Amino acid sequence: MAKTKSQKSVRSHFEDSIAQLSPSLQREMRELRKQEAKILKLLSDPKKAEQYLSHPLQLLQAGGIEVPALLKRRLQQFDPNLAQHLSRQSYALPNGQTITARIRVRFTQGPKEG
Repeated sequence: MAKTKSQKSVRSHFEDSIAQLSPSLQREMRELRKQEAKILKLLSDPKKAEQYLSHPLQLLQAGGIEVPALLKRRLQQFDPNLAQHLSRQSYALPNGQTITARIRVRFTQGPKEG
């Protein structure tokens, strides 16, 4: 089956993004990518996406995702307070008005490969 242009661009974007990693980490990222559909389905639940910000390894393992050894070690060192760092910040403008930024992260499914 021939790949479409968008499938090739997704593949090359992924390859470009991991190119600077060590060869062993690149292998593990490719291994994990094989489970992309399963991961995206897991993260489509807003509560689980929120949980992912503080405990990514536990969420992936609970979702039946096989996390390669090197990535598992790195995720075990993950800062569980990341969600606090990403909490909403309010800013006071010079005119006295206060604004609060609201950032939404949505995990979506890209074009299917292969």
